[in-house]
Amino acid sequence: LLSSRILIRGAVLALVAAVLALTGGALGIDTLWPVLLAAAIGLSAVPLSAGRAGAFVVGALVSWVALAVRAGLLPDMAVSQAIVVVLGIALITAIAAATADLAPLWAGLAGYAAFAAFYEPVFAASPTTFLADSAVALVTVLLATAFGFGAALLGDLAASTRSSTVESAPVAGEVA
Repeated sequence: LLSSRILIRGAVLALVAAVLALTGGALGIDTLWPVLLAAAIGLSAVPLSAGRAGAFVVGALVSWVALAVRAGLLPDMAVSQAIVVVLGIALITAIAAATADLAPLWAGLAGYAAFAAFYEPVFAASPTTFLADSAVALVTVLLATAFGFGAALLGDLAASTRSSTVESAPVAGEVA
């Protein structure tokens, strides 16, 4: 029963990833790792919780703000990156603590990392274009995240529907 749930979840995620691989370019999603990262977080403890999804989104937003501070207020130096990442982690940690981990620290950090990994190469190449580039990057990461969480939710729903059907079916030799 457990392996069929896993197979169903994996199949749904594979289908969503395939569709995005074929059509995601029109949405600006030219890499699938943010989708897979969000799906992994969504599937980390079933059912998907709003706290995990919210923490991921907040983490991505904190990452965007951190890069905005770097671009607008700090010189382009390693110490600037250290300052903003420490402040970002502190903020995400405070949110996790304030919500008693309903918005888990690990999910917030994953959101921070998702945006930073997606946008930092662009930022490093041209920090002065932050205002023009970063909003599109943030929307792209959040859209990919939505697809990933959606795939996790669909996979879980499909697996739950399948398992409840199997559980309610009479067993061979059993009187219904």
